[in-house]
Amino acid sequence: MLNALNGSIQAELVRFFNVIDDSYLSTTSVSTAAFCKARMKLSHQAFVELNDDLVQEFYEVANINKWQGHRLLAVDGSVTQLPDSDELLQRFGKAHTQTKRPCVRLSQLYDVKNNITLDLQVDSYSTGERDMALKHLNKTQAGDLVLYDRGYPAVWFYKYHLLKNIDFCMRIVKSSNVVKAFLESGKYSDIIDFPCVEKSLRRCRKDKISTESLSLRLVRVDLPSGVPEVLVTSLIDEQTYPTSIFSGLYHQRWGIEEDYKVLKSRLTIENFSSVSTEGVLQDLHAKLLTKNLAASAIHDAKRKIEKPKKNRRYDYKINFTFAINQLKDNIVRFTMKLADLELYELLISKISKNLSVIRPNCKFVRQDRRNKTNKYPMNYKRMC
Repeated sequence: MLNALNGSIQAELVRFFNVIDDSYLSTTSVSTAAFCKARMKLSHQAFVELNDDLVQEFYEVANINKWQGHRLLAVDGSVTQLPDSDELLQRFGKAHTQTKRPCVRLSQLYDVKNNITLDLQVDSYSTGERDMALKHLNKTQAGDLVLYDRGYPAVWFYKYHLLKNIDFCMRIVKSSNVVKAFLESGKYSDIIDFPCVEKSLRRCRKDKISTESLSLRLVRVDLPSGVPEVLVTSLIDEQTYPTSIFSGLYHQRWGIEEDYKVLKSRLTIENFSSVSTEGVLQDLHAKLLTKNLAASAIHDAKRKIEKPKKNRRYDYKINFTFAINQLKDNIVRFTMKLADLELYELLISKISKNLSVIRPNCKFVRQDRRNKTNKYPMNYKRMC
């Protein structure tokens, strides 16, 4: 399941045992039914705990990239269609009353500087994004800086970050009276008092946390189109964090959007191999772990990149898609201890040589995929 399972189960099983037996065509035969029966004895939590171990080891050993001394994290949610199943519909619900297919809401805590997902939350569609994001804070540590898109700001939500000594920067909607007054003032940065009222007041009382007001910073960022956006942040020291840096800071949140593209387009997490709740959770967490293993391999490969030529017009980065491709089958050899360190060094060297260009200020219009039919119907699986 860690081997980027994306074809028919029978074809993937044949491929798996070909690697295990180091043969062009293994004589070992396991049926799809046997695999499906066996996987129900395995909890998806195994993949969650393996990912936790990988993340912990990564931050203990790797020389990680930071922003202004902060580990720069981002939180964002996504909605994914599930196979047509009564069990999945009852467990996760659906996005709209008019639709028939069940949907699941995902939320991940992602390190935008090191391409590592620290935590993935999977819940029913009706679950709020803030409540899912709140669970991510259990995987943060003091001094982290978390980026959020609009939809997350709320006074009670700010308070939980400050209780854990976690800094944040969020895009805030411009319809509130506080933000309107800030924009009308013409200022680009100001310290504003946020009182705890209405829904936040009820939530704070329910959770038994302080209901006192907060002093936070609003920052105005003008987009290339001239339209202003407003950020709310706990980084109130204007000497350490001048207003000019926030445009570049918030732009780095786009890394989590790109990571969802990797999960959905490269690892095809919507290409499910089961119609049961446990099977779907296994697919999601297994592919996330595979993605993190590829990110770890890329981190090692960066040290082997040769010094770029002076006449290069652009900077280059390691091709993430190629790294995932090279892990296919090799991840079986590593986890089953069929290969030694020599193969790993060869793999890292090969990954380090496949680079893609970084074109600055390159923008594309995001496609609306909400009304598209299911890309991976259960009865039309890919061959490979």
